[in-house]
Amino acid sequence: MHPTLKHLAHATPAWLTTLHPTDIEQGPGPWMKHLVEDALVYPGSGLDGSPVRQCNGALHSFIYLDYGTPKTEVLAALTKQRKTGTGFAHHHLIGLVEFDPTNLIAKADPRFINRKSKENGAKSPFAIWAVYETIGSGPAERFSFLFLSTEAIQSIEALFPASAPRGLVVQEHGFSGNVWPNFSEPILRMSEKWHGHPEILILGPNHRLDEWHRKALSKGTDATTESMHRDTREVLWLNNLDSTAFLREDLAHA
Repeated sequence: MHPTLKHLAHATPAWLTTLHPTDIEQGPGPWMKHLVEDALVYPGSGLDGSPVRQCNGALHSFIYLDYGTPKTEVLAALTKQRKTGTGFAHHHLIGLVEFDPTNLIAKADPRFINRKSKENGAKSPFAIWAVYETIGSGPAERFSFLFLSTEAIQSIEALFPASAPRGLVVQEHGFSGNVWPNFSEPILRMSEKWHGHPEILILGPNHRLDEWHRKALSKGTDATTESMHRDTREVLWLNNLDSTAFLREDLAHA
C-alpha cells in the first residue's frame, strides 16, 4: 500500500469474506452495490496492476475499464501466479467468471454515450469478475477485481450516476483511435452530478484535473513511480476537502 494511504487501511468487508466460489460463478450482479461503493476505478487501464498494489487494503474493490485489451490477455494476467510486482502478488484466485456487461452500462446518461465507441473496438464487449485472497499466515484478506471491456466514460457514468467512486485513476494515454480526446474533461462534467469527490486520486501526466490537483496539493501529496507505464504518478488523499465547494469551483474553471 502506498504510504499516503496507510491510515485508510481496514479489514476486508464481511460481504467479500463470505463469498464462495459458487457465489462468484453467479456473476457480480447481487453484489454490485458493494463493488461500487468501495471501488477504485481506472479508465483506460490496460493491464496496469500498480493501482491495486498502491491501494489494496485501503480499498477492496477495483474496476478496470478498457476495451482495447484482448480477453485472452486479461484472462492470462488474472490467472497467473505472481510473487512480486503488482498488487496481485501473494494472492491466490478464489473464483472467476466471465459475463456480458451490456446491461450493466446500458442506463448511462446519453450525454456520456459516444456513438463512435462501437466503431473503435467495443463491438463485442466482455467482462470478467475475479476475487483474490492473501496467501500465508494471519487473517485472510480479499479484494474484488472487475474488468469491463467497455467504453470507459459511459461505464463510469452508468456505475456512478450520483456518487463519486472512492478512488479514481486518471492516466491520459494519447488516445490514438479513442472516442474521447481525454478522460479528464468528461469526468469533470460528470462530477457535476456527484455527491462528493473521489477520496483517493491517482494522477498521471497530462491530466486536466488542474483544480482538483491544486486543492489536493494544498493538503500534501506523495509521488510514486510504481507504474507499468513508467510514468510518475501522484497519489492524493482528498478526504479533508469540502466536497461540494471542491467540485463546484473546479467546474467553474472547466
